[in-house]
Amino acid sequence: MARRRRSRFNAKRCAAGRQVALGCSAALIATVGCVLTTGSPPEDAGAPVAVDTGQAEIALQVVESDYRRGNFAAASGRGDSLSLAWANQDLLRPLADRALSLAGRALEAQNLPGAAADRYGRLLARAPAGPLRDETLERLVRVLADTGREPEAVGVMLADPQALEAVGPDTFRELTSALTVAHLRDLADRHPPRTAAASIVHVQLARLLFVARESDEARRLAAGVLEGRPAEPERTTAELIAAAGTELSSGTARIGAILPLTGDLADVGELLREGIELAVDRHHLARPDGFDVALVLLDDESNPENTPSLVRSLERRGVVAIIGPLRSESFATATRARRNPRLPIISPTATEVLRPGPGSYTLDAGATRESDVAEALARWTIERLGLRRVGVLEPLGAGLGGGVRRFIRTIREHGGELVGHERYDPSLTTFQEPIEALAAVEPDVVFAPSPSATGVLSVAPQLFYYGLYNVIVLGSEAWADPAALRRLEEFATDHRVVGLTMDRVSAGTPWRRFVADYERKYRKSLRDNVIPALAHDATALALAALEGGRLPIPAALTAYLEEEPEVEGVTGLLRPETGRSVVHRATEIRMLVEGSPVDVDRGELLQWLAEVRGGPSPFAPRETVRADTLRRVRPR
Repeated sequence: MARRRRSRFNAKRCAAGRQVALGCSAALIATVGCVLTTGSPPEDAGAPVAVDTGQAEIALQVVESDYRRGNFAAASGRGDSLSLAWANQDLLRPLADRALSLAGRALEAQNLPGAAADRYGRLLARAPAGPLRDETLERLVRVLADTGREPEAVGVMLADPQALEAVGPDTFRELTSALTVAHLRDLADRHPPRTAAASIVHVQLARLLFVARESDEARRLAAGVLEGRPAEPERTTAELIAAAGTELSSGTARIGAILPLTGDLADVGELLREGIELAVDRHHLARPDGFDVALVLLDDESNPENTPSLVRSLERRGVVAIIGPLRSESFATATRARRNPRLPIISPTATEVLRPGPGSYTLDAGATRESDVAEALARWTIERLGLRRVGVLEPLGAGLGGGVRRFIRTIREHGGELVGHERYDPSLTTFQEPIEALAAVEPDVVFAPSPSATGVLSVAPQLFYYGLYNVIVLGSEAWADPAALRRLEEFATDHRVVGLTMDRVSAGTPWRRFVADYERKYRKSLRDNVIPALAHDATALALAALEGGRLPIPAALTAYLEEEPEVEGVTGLLRPETGRSVVHRATEIRMLVEGSPVDVDRGELLQWLAEVRGGPSPFAPRETVRADTLRRVRPR
């Protein structure tokens, strides 16, 4: 009888074991509370219930099975329950730690990083040294960093003597570089520089203070670091800061670049590479005692999806700035992929700014440049030339509407009068009707922007033939394009006024010097290709920031760029505009004479206007000009 009772009891135990293998035993669930399927930890269910080790292993295997099958909600809930039930039982504590780790991983998989970090933090507080603790530390630091909680991640590592070895010093430096001065001060106050991790924090704080011109405190922190035995590169940086007065201008710096060196855009990538290399060569010649710059060029294979990993790779290699990427979408992705938001990213060719972060700039802001040139021409017309009757001839569908609107608004704001605004279809071959309509209202000045040299070649002769031969024509930058000036007759270009940021025609300009250096280095003709020049100027801006920032760290370069300095480039006088994340180019007003842009002589220009209006018309020799028109344009 007793044997039958024992047999029935054993059968019940086997059945209970099978139930645990399938889910959780009813007794276990009753002990720890209902299985959780959310990110909230379970409530304490009271005194722990003894569970057989074999049963516990089976229960843990169920959680692992749920996790492997992608049933993450069940895995996190059961892992939490088992961890709570076993945490106070010495024999089962290792299994409890594994269960809590599984719960954290399952919560990560459910995109619940805050809940996952909570589980990893609790596990880190109780887990003994070993592989599970190291793995948990890595996971906690990564989750905190990925959710913008870098100060907490750094704090966790500072509090654990083994953390730097487990996570790695490069990762720790990357996290520290994203902290503000306030965060670093707080951590430095709580952690003296007695450990390698604390030394990294103190040196980073000293760097930022030095950049902010708080040199005395920076030197004090550096001296404190040197009292211990800091590792490299912290030792070298601390020595530089401790020994510095107010200037640092030498050392080694890496500048990274993300270029399409293979794939569909490889030809463009090669031109960009040449411009970058030439900028570094010229920097070394101009500043032989300055920073020794090393290039780190990475290939994105013409695939924007490679951008995030390449940005992280360059950060790990310690670059102080990134040149590129080529495309606008890649540029925006790169600014978001940075661990360090103070790492400057300067794209030579991104055509628009798609929600960039701080420290990011694009040189090829075409629409912005057109508007800036248009405004400069309008102000010059009213303030310097003194003529107020203005007309506009606008090409439809050419993307110049923003510039035209800016021109008209500026003219009116400064007391000018818009006497006519005509539009034409640039796909046609003749623009007689809009030009004659504009000539009929007798403007003194006509703004005739064009998007390209081809457009200028089409419209410039027609202005003369259809009646606008006796006005001052204002042209956009395309009017000074070498491809246009080489083919236009003087009657169509002489005494036209151009707003330009880059003179590619006159002798001795930055462009002509760049062409000579490029063709000498690469043994091939550059022609009118500006792509290498854009890459050169993006690099020149980073190099100017390196010299001006005085320290080879990203934060120093970004701080210098935020001061909006003017830097001479091949494509113009460059000024980074922090608010718009674009590089502004200063507009120069030039007059075309004999096919070249020259400085404007106001008296000569007005005299020319009076002569063409007072002399015979090229199409009607006996036509005279009204006296009031002559008085209006007579030089003052």
